[in-house]
Amino acid sequence: MNEENNNTAILVQVTSQQESQFDIDNQLRELSELCANIGLKTLDTRIIVLREINPATMISKGKVAELKELAGSLECSAVVFNCAVSPTVQRNLERELDVSVIDRIEVILEIFAQRAVTSEARDQVELARLTYSLPRLSRKVTNLSQQRGTVKGSKGSGETQLELDRRKAATRIMVLKKNIEKTKRSRDVQRKSRLRNQVPTVAIVGYTNSGKSSLLNLLTQSDALAQDKLFATLDTTTRKARLPGGMNIIFTDTVGFVSNLPHFLIDAFSSTLEEARLADLLIVLCDAQSPDLFEGYDTTLEVLEQLGCLDTPRILAMNKIDTLKDSPNLSASRFMNEHPEILKISVKDNIGIDSLKAQVEKELLRDYRWMRLEIPASRQDIVAQAKAGMSSPSIEYKDQSVIISGLGPESLMTSLKPWLK
Repeated sequence: MNEENNNTAILVQVTSQQESQFDIDNQLRELSELCANIGLKTLDTRIIVLREINPATMISKGKVAELKELAGSLECSAVVFNCAVSPTVQRNLERELDVSVIDRIEVILEIFAQRAVTSEARDQVELARLTYSLPRLSRKVTNLSQQRGTVKGSKGSGETQLELDRRKAATRIMVLKKNIEKTKRSRDVQRKSRLRNQVPTVAIVGYTNSGKSSLLNLLTQSDALAQDKLFATLDTTTRKARLPGGMNIIFTDTVGFVSNLPHFLIDAFSSTLEEARLADLLIVLCDAQSPDLFEGYDTTLEVLEQLGCLDTPRILAMNKIDTLKDSPNLSASRFMNEHPEILKISVKDNIGIDSLKAQVEKELLRDYRWMRLEIPASRQDIVAQAKAGMSSPSIEYKDQSVIISGLGPESLMTSLKPWLK
């Protein structure tokens, strides 16, 4: 988007006759919040019931005319659609409306670009943006029919500037994919080390801005970035912790989910989201103050299904429970009634955190078995592996061996079978 002309917008919700006004209002509220995160001020909103799709502009000619008149009277710089807009429709609408036409995906990509800090996050965001932009490449100023000459002596018309831009983008996509794969291999090495030591992993997942990073900090006494804004962190943050019962554990914080997250964006962040897919346990975190709590939870489950980890054991927790005292939320009350198993917590006031830790330990211990090991004193590598993988092990040192007993996962029992007593 042009930075000199991107500060005001009309938001358009394209909907069906079956969608409720409550859902429409929530979707427009979220879109307005997304736009605010990239500096777009909402001047007005429009709801368009789509009875028939116009192949050229998606919406009818009459609605296009209404939007053009409104955009002109408000002197806005953009019209933002709360849905995906195809490249052809986007170009046609821009020509008709004479303002920038942006869809929800482009807004999210812009937020991601602003939030990317590490090289991996920047690569992932650039990959997602190029994947999105490739079919939309066009040159408004440059003459697209302008030819670039070929090597002297060769024949043929050469390549258009647009073709060169597309080839350049495709080459860059390949480079980014290689960079991300390299980072993934490095993470795989670290993950294999954790698996070798049998340290359980718990991933914190949920809708964006539900307090995942703040919860990670409290559970692990760390200082990962935590801010009250959408997609504050895009990188997976991993921290070690020790539960009250003595179990060593790894907590990971993942990128926040959002409704209608496009598949190519999930693909771009697959290496980051993989921590959720491979976790032993998930903490699904909800926001007690969210007006669309149910939609946020459904979105979380949809993304987990796309990642293939719906069968992973999970704990449901509602954060910001402290806010309900002064600012009740009917959605939160109804959600808690429908999910009586939910843990009520407040990261801010440290409410329910001990109960959450106890529940985490209880869930992880379901697959633990009692074992007793006698390991030669010379095999300190095996001793270290047993100590790291067991919960509060009892250790006895003898002249030539070390006796270790306690609870551990079956996978640890299998790998240490030669030393079982």
